Amino acid sequence: MRSLAIDTLTHSVESRTITLDGLDVMSSIMNLPLYFYYKNTEADAGFMPSDVLRDSFYRTLHDFSILVGHLQRTKSGLLQVDIDKNNLNLPEYKETYCDVHFDKLKTAGFDSTALPDHAETAGPIMLENANGVIKLVNIHVHRLKDNSGVAIFASIAHAVVDGAGFSTFMKRWSTICKLMASDGLLASIPKQSISNNRGDIGDCLPKARTLPGSRLETLRVQGGVLSRWIARMSPQLRGKLFSALGRLFASADSHYFISRQMLNQFRSTIDEFIPEKQQISDNDIIMTLLSIVTARSLGTPQAQCPTGKRIARARSAVGRMLGKPPKLFGTIIAVSMRPRCQQLADSGYCGNAVVPLAVSSLLSELQTPVTPNLLAKVAVKIRNEVDAVDADYIGQVVDLVNQVPDYYLRPMLYNTQYTKTAFATNLSSMGWYEIDFGGGAPEWVSFKEGSFASAAVILPAPPSLDGYMVHMMVPKKLDKYFRKSRLWTSNAEL
Repeated sequence: MRSLAIDTLTHSVESRTITLDGLDVMSSIMNLPLYFYYKNTEADAGFMPSDVLRDSFYRTLHDFSILVGHLQRTKSGLLQVDIDKNNLNLPEYKETYCDVHFDKLKTAGFDSTALPDHAETAGPIMLENANGVIKLVNIHVHRLKDNSGVAIFASIAHAVVDGAGFSTFMKRWSTICKLMASDGLLASIPKQSISNNRGDIGDCLPKARTLPGSRLETLRVQGGVLSRWIARMSPQLRGKLFSALGRLFASADSHYFISRQMLNQFRSTIDEFIPEKQQISDNDIIMTLLSIVTARSLGTPQAQCPTGKRIARARSAVGRMLGKPPKLFGTIIAVSMRPRCQQLADSGYCGNAVVPLAVSSLLSELQTPVTPNLLAKVAVKIRNEVDAVDADYIGQVVDLVNQVPDYYLRPMLYNTQYTKTAFATNLSSMGWYEIDFGGGAPEWVSFKEGSFASAAVILPAPPSLDGYMVHMMVPKKLDKYFRKSRLWTSNAEL
């Protein structure tokens, strides 16, 4: 039976089409699936009431009407969301009772596999449902045993929001939920700047573009028939293809805690090798560790026998004589546009506002003995490259991904200049532990296992721990290497 909240939403939405841009298309294969675990610490019989939680969710969609649209491919290979008030693509919202106690989940380290099968109603790949429709948002509320708490699975299509947009949606939902629970008056809901207007991206970029620089060349990959063919697929067919491909490659999930104490100790180790007044961020340190450990997983000169070392040196010498380029390692960083464009922050832009940055290093250098000097050198290089991301660079990336609809597919399908890469996205500054529906902050927030292939997602640790959770989703062989790496395990706790 339809609720009044759904009927009110239906009457409030206006029909329109939102054309997504190349930054959205880059992430369009994936969903963003997160778990939020809430404990009923006061044994409150009315803990996070079902009707208020549901009705406030649909009220939140008034501000996010893009989430009730239908995702379509355009003739140019980009994507658009068609919002038809007479045919809304209503989200899948479920609530079930779960015969698992909150304490059991906590003992299991909040591993989502401790929940019943089908706990999540969407996977990491954006797929159609049984009716051939892609739901842009999926919610599954789990009422835990003995009213001990609530676990919320929330998934939003990455094509329409990035991590900041996801966080904005969840915060808005929780704010409306608390207000509706206290007085039930919709008039008391405060206004908030929320924008899904893709024109906001262009408005904050320079009108006159400079010629693409050498840094942009690190992102260029030659395309081909295969990438263009896949780019022309419907989102439904493309999802089926990548879901099938994903089942062919075994990966492992590991969660690591990097404490504030470890980060401070790392800084002390490299401090004498850091230029005066140079600031090294927490993210620089984490990316340094990820890059060096990943590079060394391919083997190091020190691990070879004497004969192997001589052969490696001979091959290197021959390569230099023949003009063969050295092997490169790429540290791929997702750089947010919001701190670099105040207009996006002011408008509350929720679409994808992240550009890729590739920091190139000699593979052989990362495989040399680990010293404070090496750690400092890599960290400083990462910091300098990130600091150099300006409006010109962002504009060049935006132009590239808009003009080449199959760009995001090319690194997956064709050879790049890098022998090996490490990719991470940092979502630690988005206030996930501020999402309080009225029963308190979540005790734990985590990505669904297997959400990304060959990537690390950095989330904040719970406030009581002070640090970061690094969610590693990588091939099993690389996962095994990380677990044994002295450099990694001395800085990150499994």
